[in-house]
Amino acid sequence: MFDLIRSLTKWKGSEQRTKEFKRISEQLGMTFSARVKGRAKDRATPPLPLFGEGRSRVVTNMLHGDSELLGFAEEFEVRIFAYGFAQQQQDQHVMQSVICFQSPQLNLPKFQLRPEHFFDKIGSKLGYQDIDFESHQTGAEFSKKYLLRGKDEQWMTEEKIRVLFTDKILTFFAAHPDKVFVGGSGDQLIFYREGKLIEPEGVRPFMEEGLEVFRLFASSQPS
Repeated sequence: MFDLIRSLTKWKGSEQRTKEFKRISEQLGMTFSARVKGRAKDRATPPLPLFGEGRSRVVTNMLHGDSELLGFAEEFEVRIFAYGFAQQQQDQHVMQSVICFQSPQLNLPKFQLRPEHFFDKIGSKLGYQDIDFESHQTGAEFSKKYLLRGKDEQWMTEEKIRVLFTDKILTFFAAHPDKVFVGGSGDQLIFYREGKLIEPEGVRPFMEEGLEVFRLFASSQPS
């Protein structure tokens, strides 16, 4: 009986949450999808490490718009959505809010940036890829906080990533107080915090934060 009550309460909370995200999307002039499947799901989840994790992957409460519609000078499509997956060999389902930009202003080497943990430091000493910047204090501070990897360990890929991560980008992330995750490939860029879902009223601040990251990478592209 208690399990049934808990399930009904959770369902009602989820239903209300979806209604609130739909309301925000209408205020912003964005399209809304409560649950995304098929090709729309494939478009929302570019080939980056986050979207290959686990099983039973879902995309829900997606807001979709473009820069012209939203009144921004840049040229991009933007999607904000909840992405979840079941961890391998565990019952736990991990959910996080993701913002994804697709733009002709981006031409990114494939990379993943995430907070560095103790075991990552051990792994780098054993030869696992971690692209560090030790030539100056800001780069060293960035490298203490973040693990940066490319598609593979090819020299050309690493060089392209080093060119992309300008002093301005290193300074931004070195000073950033939160544990943020960023991934990029070609014309797409994603930004999120692992296991953190935004509330409907957090859509605008999340978009502003994502835009700041998008502009950093767009401005670092070779002319």
